[in-house]
Amino acid sequence: MNDNAINHVDLQCLSCGCNLIRNDLKPNIAAQSTYKLFYIYRGSCVVNIEGVSHKVDTDCSVLVFPFQKYFFEQADDLKYYWLEFTGFQGSALVSQTAFNYAEPVVGRMNKDGFEFLFEYPECGTDETYDRYRNAAVVLLIFSFYLEHFPGKNQLENDYVYDARVYIEEHFSDPGLNVNTVVNYLKLNRSYFYRLFKTETGISPVDYINRRRISRAESLLTNRRMSIKDVAYSVGYTDQMYFSRVFKRLSGKTPTEYRNSISY
Repeated sequence: MNDNAINHVDLQCLSCGCNLIRNDLKPNIAAQSTYKLFYIYRGSCVVNIEGVSHKVDTDCSVLVFPFQKYFFEQADDLKYYWLEFTGFQGSALVSQTAFNYAEPVVGRMNKDGFEFLFEYPECGTDETYDRYRNAAVVLLIFSFYLEHFPGKNQLENDYVYDARVYIEEHFSDPGLNVNTVVNYLKLNRSYFYRLFKTETGISPVDYINRRRISRAESLLTNRRMSIKDVAYSVGYTDQMYFSRVFKRLSGKTPTEYRNSISY
């Protein structure tokens, strides 16, 4: 695996493409730790996200947030494009648009040829240059959402964005917690908690842990680092606690995850 690609390209496009649905609806989709964007090119559908049904018409888009379960309830001669991505920059992009946990649907996109952007990335490679190109396509796609569907409350979006930047810069500090974040932002803790969860779909505590574990997954590709050193590098002073959090979020222990990586 290319270590440079892991360490320097945080925004990653994992899959993309086009699909047709006529009568055969997809079964229930398990929750994943990635964003999944659907752009409806033709037809309409109803997407169930965490038990809530959302109608999505032609030229509209729906975003499934990380760790949400979803499936298509209805689809009428549907043609859609999708983009699956992950990374801190991806979260920052989403936070500046009208997409949020409570309102995941936006539309209509008034941009000729917009659908072709979803077919551009080459997602089956670990080459550093491809990762940069793919990340650039995600940025380009979301630049149009930011233009046409900016966040409704930019001040609140800025708070969430600033919190993410602060967490990104300090997640390796064992002293980082929700209190340090709200003290930095000078916000009421309850207000910040509600705001952050509305925008991201997860609590600030979960976000910090998931950011730490995401970095730990990258560090575990380096077999010269011990599990203890990895834990310390991402802000955990207790290796056993780190292992418990890692398994809860990734489904594997750090050792199991390291052993599953192909070199």
